[in-house]
Amino acid sequence: MILSALLIAQLVTGQSEPAVRRFALVVGANDGGRERVTLRYAASDAKSVASVLAQLGGVAPRDLMAIEEPKPADIGRAIDELSRRLTAARDSAGRLEVIFYYSGHSDENGLLLGQERYPYDELRRRLEQLPAEVRLAIVDACASGALTRSKGGVSRPPFLVDASNQLKGHAFLTSASIDEAAQESERLKASVFTHALVSGLRGAADTSRDGRVTLAEAYQFAFNETLARTASTRSGPQRPAFDIQLVGTGEMVLTDVRVATSQLELDSGLSGRVFVLNATGGLVVEVAKSAGAPLQLGVEPGSYRVLVDDGKGGLGQTTIALAEKQTATVTSSQLAPTVKEALVARGDEPRPYLPVDVAFAYPLSIGGALTAPPKTNFSLGILWAREGEIAGAALSSIGTWVDGPTRGVAAAGVAYRTGGFDGVGAAGAAIISTDDVRGVLLAPATIVAGSMKGVQAGAFHLVSNGVVGGQVSAVNITAGGLLGAQLGAVNVVTGNTMGIQAGALNITTSELRGFQGSALNVASGLVTGAQVGVLNIGGDVTGAQIGVLNIASTVKGTQIGVLNIAKESDAPIGLLNVITKGQFRAAVWANETQVVNIAAKLGSRNVYSQLTIGLNPRDGTRVFGGLGLGLHLDFGKFYGQLEADAGNLYVPSAIFRNTDVFLVNERLTVGYQFTDAFSVFAGPSFTQMVSFSQADIRALSPWGYDPRQGVRLVPGFVIGAQLF
Repeated sequence: MILSALLIAQLVTGQSEPAVRRFALVVGANDGGRERVTLRYAASDAKSVASVLAQLGGVAPRDLMAIEEPKPADIGRAIDELSRRLTAARDSAGRLEVIFYYSGHSDENGLLLGQERYPYDELRRRLEQLPAEVRLAIVDACASGALTRSKGGVSRPPFLVDASNQLKGHAFLTSASIDEAAQESERLKASVFTHALVSGLRGAADTSRDGRVTLAEAYQFAFNETLARTASTRSGPQRPAFDIQLVGTGEMVLTDVRVATSQLELDSGLSGRVFVLNATGGLVVEVAKSAGAPLQLGVEPGSYRVLVDDGKGGLGQTTIALAEKQTATVTSSQLAPTVKEALVARGDEPRPYLPVDVAFAYPLSIGGALTAPPKTNFSLGILWAREGEIAGAALSSIGTWVDGPTRGVAAAGVAYRTGGFDGVGAAGAAIISTDDVRGVLLAPATIVAGSMKGVQAGAFHLVSNGVVGGQVSAVNITAGGLLGAQLGAVNVVTGNTMGIQAGALNITTSELRGFQGSALNVASGLVTGAQVGVLNIGGDVTGAQIGVLNIASTVKGTQIGVLNIAKESDAPIGLLNVITKGQFRAAVWANETQVVNIAAKLGSRNVYSQLTIGLNPRDGTRVFGGLGLGLHLDFGKFYGQLEADAGNLYVPSAIFRNTDVFLVNERLTVGYQFTDAFSVFAGPSFTQMVSFSQADIRALSPWGYDPRQGVRLVPGFVIGAQLF
């Protein structure tokens, strides 16, 4: 059974009221224990709710927390953290509002998290103690109505509550009554209730057509859509329930479609049931549209397919490409005629059960005689087999096709296809999962359409929705985030990376928190950690870039390389540092070993590298060429500099050939900045002169100490001027 608890706080209505800050905690859990069917869409439902809250619900990214497959202790810790954030925000916000969303299994006593339970009484108590003016909940689950009855709550119709940012109290909305099953749909790829809720929040529930979705509108829309879609299913009608304990005046707004970065407008003349699908075929919004008034839907930029069923057997479609901050209108004239699928109860068992299934070549099998591919504990395919679900083991010489999830051990000579995997799988050519995977996959090619938690090992790995664990192969690709390690020749993550990428080419298109080590490292977003390679490219870097060429935006840390390029960098160390908001200084000075030195200083305001050229006229003219590092600290008009450079004294007639004398010079100087472009400095210096041939080098300085032949230590004083 499943419970989704969503506390949705109100949106600012534009009145002159104290600032409102909204927080959200979103939880998704597919696993309800060994005795219950693993859900397919609880986690994705949570992501859909998080997305609409962030886009239209007034929840800033910093105030949105999301956890997946938690234990009861994880939820407790998350609520503790939410309480700390609310307390810290109290002084800076006039009002605080909270959203809590849970999607997963439940029964009449509480949330079912794996083999553990989080009681409703504890959940209500913790939520009601949060230091916020408004705490709202929506619960999408079997028997979730039990939450609304806890502690003697009195249900009142939300349509009678006229609330605004003056509201105080709580509201708990549940997807099903205490004795009803909450259902999810293969066609929707979501739970029925959450799909209706998200559609409503994106604008489908806006019956007033003012661009805002209120609590009353959202609840009424979700109730009607859920009841209509489940009225004739095998699990029976599903009726959302509620417990509203709010007092206040005004109007309670949950989402504001007008703030969407992109909008689809359904024309006033358009009527019928409208389906909006994204570029991958996922259903984003579904609404019954009547003629007479336009309807705005808030969506993300991208490509969409819009289908309209007129209810009379006609079906039309059109394709819309939405750019950022663009509104596109769908009219009846745009629709091209097109050609014209069952619900699964969350926690119910829809498939026939067969303990052991043996197949020669499906449907020549024991299970082939049943009404549908069965759920089985052991599947043996002489050639190939097809099952509805496997909880145990599967073996086949060529391949096995599993409609639902696999939990256990699976091996196939060529290929294995499953609708989710929890265990260990091996195949000679490929393993394909259309949903989430937890465990180990061993095959030359593994493809996961959901998320991956575990290890993939082979030659090619593709995950479309994030990896927690490891990918070890020649080519590793994950279209979501990575928490763990990718080891291979080519590693690509199109989301966030938290962990290690090691190979010839590492690419993270969003945020990197960890380590990239290869010939080429690319992280287009924030980098927290280290990039080590020949070429390192990062966005904002907190940590280190170590390579021949380092490129970044803002670096809080160090860049070590031959060429370092950044907009800002704390400590670039290289032959050439190009820091656009850093420094380029030129300096000239004299000391005991060189009568004149000229240096170019490149780097950040405080740390820089320098190229120095000097002239020593003693014992025949010699030219000094060296590289060094410096530290610069400002104290008002005064500044201090600690510098060191090392190089050789060359005879001009044999430049770069006669390198017998090597110098290391350190300087500690104090300067005064007369103008922004001119300053003078002076201070003590210390030079170490070494002759590799142990020749007598005393003539190269006016004084010094000679601890042994060929070595001369020269204390002294430096004075000079600096430009810029």
